[in-house]
Amino acid sequence: MTRFFEVTDRDGPARIGRLRLDETIETPAIIFRDLIDYAGPIWDFPSIDEALEAGAEISEKTGKIFIGPYAAVPLHTEPPFAIPMIPAQGPSGVVVHPLTRERPPASDVYVVGAAGSLRNPRELVGAITKIRKMTPPDSALYAPALATPANLALLIYLGVDLVDGTRVVVDGLLGRYHLRDGVWPVEELKELPCRCPCCRAPDQSGSDPKLVAEHNLLKLEEELLLVREMVRAGTIREYVERQVRVAPEETTALRLLDQEHEYLERRTPVHRRSVMYANSAESLHRVEVTRFAQRVLERYTAPESDVLLLLPCSARKPYSTSRSHRLFAMTLGQTRRRLHELILTSPLALVPRELEEVYPAASYDVPVTGRWDREERDWILTNLDSYLERNCHKRIVAHLDGELREMVEDHGIDAVYTGGGTDDGALTRLREAVVEATRDARSLEGYQIQKFRALADYHFGIGAATALLAGDVRVKGRELQSAERKALAALTPKGTIALSLEGARRLVPRGRYIVEIGDFLPRGDVLAPGVIEADDQIRPGDEVIVKGEAAFGVGKARMSGWEMVESTRGIAVELRHVEKI
Repeated sequence: MTRFFEVTDRDGPARIGRLRLDETIETPAIIFRDLIDYAGPIWDFPSIDEALEAGAEISEKTGKIFIGPYAAVPLHTEPPFAIPMIPAQGPSGVVVHPLTRERPPASDVYVVGAAGSLRNPRELVGAITKIRKMTPPDSALYAPALATPANLALLIYLGVDLVDGTRVVVDGLLGRYHLRDGVWPVEELKELPCRCPCCRAPDQSGSDPKLVAEHNLLKLEEELLLVREMVRAGTIREYVERQVRVAPEETTALRLLDQEHEYLERRTPVHRRSVMYANSAESLHRVEVTRFAQRVLERYTAPESDVLLLLPCSARKPYSTSRSHRLFAMTLGQTRRRLHELILTSPLALVPRELEEVYPAASYDVPVTGRWDREERDWILTNLDSYLERNCHKRIVAHLDGELREMVEDHGIDAVYTGGGTDDGALTRLREAVVEATRDARSLEGYQIQKFRALADYHFGIGAATALLAGDVRVKGRELQSAERKALAALTPKGTIALSLEGARRLVPRGRYIVEIGDFLPRGDVLAPGVIEADDQIRPGDEVIVKGEAAFGVGKARMSGWEMVESTRGIAVELRHVEKI
């Protein structure tokens, strides 16, 4: 149980938090030696008992992080035994070696043992993810002697909360000059590419190791401020994808991290405030992309339409607001009520029209060249095959051009290909094709009802739409109402569904996206200590149902469901409506 550390914001494994020492420190942070009371390695003492006695004396102090005696061993050597935990009056820290098998005792801060030796990408990713999985979510992770301006963003995205300046200071004293873009032997630089006070000192040409060390530490501090802003803005992933290009081993580490899909997915919010930029090959594997594609194939059911229309994406999002898709809509006219629209795009693969306002479909951007690499082709076609297998359509019209058309046609998709485009001839071909295809097609229910059905299943799981839209319902504006005109849910600008209490009651029997709390009536947000159980599928930003013996409510999750249960501090749910039972 932590008393001194609290996570306040999340962007994947990267977090913003508060560490309460003599003064509260916002994390991620660079921590200095004067904020830590080390008992030291047990090898410094004649016996373990004497080490524990020395640690007990230090532990009585408060205001600093107390780290008791520990078995200091090299990276590839398993600690021979565990050292008993010494209770501390203030914040405590425990050293956890990457080869440790036992779950470490409760603490406020966990220190990665032999962290300075984690230069191999596989060992780095394996060690950080393993220790984060073994330790409580509301505790801080400290990786000493490892951070540089070049790798700091990657470390924070891995899940590190605290670093120090050891590596860059030592490097500076050895004549190694650090920048965000890498490290150079200072004697090889004809001029210093920095205008900090250390580099602008009189007659400074890199000859003074102390000034180089000061410069390195300053660059690390500057990078930390930038990384914190990226986490706050919800753009840390984009920044990491850019930054890992500094060194091959960092790019390797990010690709290995993406293979730890469960680790990332359990910590990644369902939507961000920022635009998702998919500028690199790694973007195809980020959680937001794979999660969206998976939900389209597993949670989404297309309307029972005889005709499927395949369309290209557009630069403007949502697609319906773009010039090309407005022209498509005008061309389709009344035939839209007898066909289903599916947009093909990279990196999301498939976007049903009803889900175009969902993150990240409504908020992403990619470099457009008209060329599709092999990985993009395989990704789209694999998803399209799965979609067509799950959703049956008698006829397909494909208004695609260029390589996108070639890709789909060469794959053997049986469709009427109209050539794509938005000129008069292209739109005429589209109109003629859909008129013919929909001649005897059945009419679909109203688009807004289709949208509620799609979003309910997408956000709450397959079957949620059946429960939420049971009986005689209608849509008024962006609100779903029952036959008695009671509000059940409303569409939000972010492509989510905001439940009313009445709508939540319809979903309760399904037992999903529910947060169970103790016997109390919340007067504000629900804090983690008040949570008894929570659906493991819940992610930050999800709409959730709060249920207890004394209260029933709805709101937005601030943590993942597993994190609500395991945490002892922090806001679990931002309540929107609550009533006493």
